[in-house]
Amino acid sequence: MTAGEGSLARNFIPFWVFLGLWFGQLFLSLIPSWADGTYYDYGFLVPPIAVMMFLGRWNEIVPKSDYQRILSSIANTLRSPVIWFFGIAALVAVTLLRLIESVDSGWRVPLYLHWVIVWAFVGLLFSRFLTPRETLQFTPILVLTLLGIPLPSFIEHSLIQGLTDQVIETSVALNRFGGYPLDISGQTIFANGIPLRVSDGCSGIRSFQSSIFAGFVIGELLRLKWFIRIFLIIAGGTVAFLGNCARVVFLVKHVFDHGDVDLQKLHDISGYVSLTLTLVVILGIGFILERYKFAASKNHSRTQ
Repeated sequence: MTAGEGSLARNFIPFWVFLGLWFGQLFLSLIPSWADGTYYDYGFLVPPIAVMMFLGRWNEIVPKSDYQRILSSIANTLRSPVIWFFGIAALVAVTLLRLIESVDSGWRVPLYLHWVIVWAFVGLLFSRFLTPRETLQFTPILVLTLLGIPLPSFIEHSLIQGLTDQVIETSVALNRFGGYPLDISGQTIFANGIPLRVSDGCSGIRSFQSSIFAGFVIGELLRLKWFIRIFLIIAGGTVAFLGNCARVVFLVKHVFDHGDVDLQKLHDISGYVSLTLTLVVILGIGFILERYKFAASKNHSRTQ
């Protein structure tokens, strides 16, 4: 970077500060959901990853030779009455939403409205100095911030119920195949008369959502093609489900071998182990797909 380019880059600092504050207040509204520690604690990774992804996309999309043009466009944008009107309206709207969120942080509707308003105004700003195609290149950051918002309650409950039922059916079938007779009553598995309740925490919802998040982030960082990213996300969800089934199988085997000794301790430890292994497997799949992409592009260039 030349001295002139460095000076131009420093002129973007007020713009970066604005974006940081604009998205910072959105992330601030999500902290209670992330701090709950139940399903969405991976959300604390969203802000730093979003910054990293944004800078990566910006450097790819905006050549340094365009800095002067963009700075001039930003200056003209600040003199636009339309931008000021929508900017003030957006600020009033997010202020009202922050008041609602401070009263009831568990209500998901204001969080989604907050996200829509933040990104609508950012999209309006970007459209003033970037082409529509260039603006769409920031879609991964938009999706990333969306993944940090808790699912609507009806979707979350349906997902938990579906995962719980599937985990019970699969793990019981595997244990019976392995010679461990089990009884089922609702969401409770009886092993040697000892109840093992497969409830919300054992449904695998936490590892499932974390795997979706990890698969999406890895796909973006490795710049995989979109169909490969979708495959990676599906693979991540599948690995998370199988990992949680293996966890239940392990706990059932422990009950048959040792009764309920240290059962709660093993329940928690096995959950962390299952989550860690799931994320490691997703990372491994991502790098394998990235190497395949590199090899395919190399072979394609040789044939030309």
